[in-house]
Amino acid sequence: MDTEKLIRDVVQNVIKRLKSELPQGREVPGSGQRLDVKAEEKEGPAAVGVETIRASRREVPQRKIVCGVSVRHVHLSREHVDVLYGKDYKLQILRELYQPGTYAYKETVTIVGPKLNAIQNVRILGPLRDRTQVELAKTDCIILGIDAPVRASGDLEGSASAVLIGPKGAVYLSEGVIRANRHIHLSQEDADYFGIKDNQLVDVRVGGPKGLTFNNVQVRVSPEFKSEMHVDTDDANAADLVNGSLVEIVDASCISPIVPAMADANHTPPPIPDSSFAGEITDTNILKSMSVFTPVKGSSVFKFFAGSQPETVEGKSSPEGSGSGSSPGSRPGKILITVNDLDNYKDTGIKLGPNVILTPLARDEALARGIKIFQ
Repeated sequence: MDTEKLIRDVVQNVIKRLKSELPQGREVPGSGQRLDVKAEEKEGPAAVGVETIRASRREVPQRKIVCGVSVRHVHLSREHVDVLYGKDYKLQILRELYQPGTYAYKETVTIVGPKLNAIQNVRILGPLRDRTQVELAKTDCIILGIDAPVRASGDLEGSASAVLIGPKGAVYLSEGVIRANRHIHLSQEDADYFGIKDNQLVDVRVGGPKGLTFNNVQVRVSPEFKSEMHVDTDDANAADLVNGSLVEIVDASCISPIVPAMADANHTPPPIPDSSFAGEITDTNILKSMSVFTPVKGSSVFKFFAGSQPETVEGKSSPEGSGSGSSPGSRPGKILITVNDLDNYKDTGIKLGPNVILTPLARDEALARGIKIFQ
């Protein structure tokens, strides 16, 4: 038996198979390497046989892509930019983002939730959209007291509400606050290479000491995209991901799906008491803006009336006034009383009413100081 001829024939068959199965000169995403079979053939099959086989093992298409961590942010409509920053205000671009045609603006907003907690300096991302959308992580929602659903971008029907505050005014969003689903932007070239279609759900594996597999990751395919996975800060922290981490699209269909379930009361661990989050807004600039405001009739837009002072009732200062900044005939503004305002009421007491908001912490502190509270 001619052993040398047999080896040569086997190598030639391997090369032919590689030529038919792998794209010529195609870079394997995430590896930074290319497999050019034609270049190897020029060196002679006998000389490159072993190296070609090694290369084929090394260059099996691993479906790796880059990961980006998406921190909380806001997409604004033109209408709401006008309210928050002034009519026809032009937002200033801070820097371009990884995806073509997207960028971060220099301007930010403050988000206020039902607990009257606030998260300041939330970045506005561009370009502007038809509808305002707020994207938060679960931790952000806990701070604000918002029960935001997990949604794909743009799916805002029945989502959560919040108040956005800018330097010129505020906007009440009856819906528009979501927790963005895990998703992948995939170029058409990589989608064809990976064999993945638009809107397909895939599994993504992360390596390292905190490695895990993300399920139900939505893939969006477009020729305009750069291939990139997006996760929020909670998911990123759970897996020790940072911007630029490589993750791999895998097939976890062999694993039986797990239906979300809760243990019964006898097996539910008690929560750990946590007082790390403040119970009210303490930023003086926010309080100044929120002290008196009134909604425009038939709209979700709020206009501020700054510099208001309590009116006098029976010769005494009362917190129920509509404020000197209110226009005649307009709806009375809301008065927000926090711990920082209690010194104004130590002699007169606090008279509660439909337009007065007394925070729980301020109520407790007022009683502790002996400040009377009237209904």
